[in-house]
Amino acid sequence: MSRRILHVVRARGASVARALRLEEGLFRHVDLARSEWLTLVDGVDRETVVLGTSSDVQRLVDENERTRRRCGLVRRFSGGGTVLCDANTLLIGMVMRNGGSLVLGGDETTRAYPRDVMRATGDAVYGEVFDRCGTFATRENDYVFGEAKFGGNAQAMTRGRFLHHTSFLYDYDARAMASVLKTPERAPEYRRGRSHGEFVTRLRERGYGRDEVFARVRWAMERLGYELVDVDLEDAERVVEDAVRREGKKRWDTVKVLG
Repeated sequence: MSRRILHVVRARGASVARALRLEEGLFRHVDLARSEWLTLVDGVDRETVVLGTSSDVQRLVDENERTRRRCGLVRRFSGGGTVLCDANTLLIGMVMRNGGSLVLGGDETTRAYPRDVMRATGDAVYGEVFDRCGTFATRENDYVFGEAKFGGNAQAMTRGRFLHHTSFLYDYDARAMASVLKTPERAPEYRRGRSHGEFVTRLRERGYGRDEVFARVRWAMERLGYELVDVDLEDAERVVEDAVRREGKKRWDTVKVLG
């Protein structure tokens, strides 16, 4: 049986908005519905707060401090929580077919559910990537070592297809995180009211190299039976634009740059 193709886009220092727009295009356009993609972004070009599609800026972000720091503000097209990204944030996105090599319930005619995607990515991919510490787990919508979060994710689902994207904290500026992000009113139960500094941890402190993380993700995907094909960021963007032209429809682009 032939191996399924997984297109891999690797970029360094791209903007958050650019990465999200690429993922939305790869996910939403029907002409690309049978292709599968892995996006790997090593750090972003500027400090940026990323909000979920329905997140309230005033409740989650200290706008005075964000403005003072000249920090960007982007609203993604998927749900999930709020994150502060910078040069030490690793962004990994998966645009996948349901029922594929990344094993999920159902098949390509059904809709995946968030809990299925979390279970599959946690067990089949990130459990393999982050096996060194012995305390890796999925907790609600987070990836953790014990009680300390190092990765949060957001998801989007359609029939037969899903997008799962994650921001991993290779390192972070504790002062910036504490000053720009407010403690959310709704938080994971396991957080138990802890401050940002008490709640999160750094991959750097756990002995992982940033290139190693990406290499191990690639290895985990190969173990699932994928044949990896590398694609430049600009070429991947052209794939989306070509799909838009073939469909004869307006390009999906609901990512909003707010600051």
